[in-house]
Amino acid sequence: MNTTNPLDQMQSYYDDFTKTDKDIAIYILNHSQTAATTSTEDLAKTIHVSKSALSRFAKRIGYSGFIEFRYTLSRFIVSENAVGGTADENGDALHTIIGSYQNYLTQMEKSCDIHTIQKIAKAVVRADHIKIVGQNRTFNSALQMKQRLGRMGFDSEAINDLITLADATAIVGKKDLVILFTIHDSGHYDRYVKQCEEKGCSVVCITMMQDLPYKKRCADYVVLPRISRDSKLSFLDDQPLFMIYIEVLLAEIAKL
Repeated sequence: MNTTNPLDQMQSYYDDFTKTDKDIAIYILNHSQTAATTSTEDLAKTIHVSKSALSRFAKRIGYSGFIEFRYTLSRFIVSENAVGGTADENGDALHTIIGSYQNYLTQMEKSCDIHTIQKIAKAVVRADHIKIVGQNRTFNSALQMKQRLGRMGFDSEAINDLITLADATAIVGKKDLVILFTIHDSGHYDRYVKQCEEKGCSVVCITMMQDLPYKKRCADYVVLPRISRDSKLSFLDDQPLFMIYIEVLLAEIAKL
């Protein structure tokens, strides 16, 4: 049975949803308690979709069917790690925001695999050249990793535009490593990841989307929880989660 936070699992697929999927997701985000306790037939009528649409939706996000999704959602709601469970009823920003990030860091701890982190750490240590890619806000993460690696004696390049990325992937070799930071993207990295694969260059993608077009071309594909997709916490930034993951990865690199 899928043990990932069902709301986060659902949100990580959101950009690839059909209109019907998005209608279902929005309703569940705003009425999670109702969705967890209402029969499939009644829920379908409420959302104005078919029962088969609910089943396809659940399968799309990694569940065997809507019954499994609803059961997992019900268990999640009553768990102490439920999203928003630490929000202060008086609107205390200190406790609400810190508590919210604590919840998402707990989710990250449960969903991330230490063996994958160790594998990526080894790839960094062994690489001849390291290219770290991000655009807009994720470039902050790429830059942070470059600077922190520099302090450890590793030379790397942070890239924030497709022209520079095109130049870089044109000359990468089998012993090079490309690390992509992306919250979501519509496939604009696809051609560059394909080019790296053809040249034997490993690509690590650290993202917040379950199925980007080039997922299968990546040597490692890491999905972090996306706090900005939470309907209650949409003003919070995703970058701290990337930054924490970088620190964990650096700690493993230091061991080597």
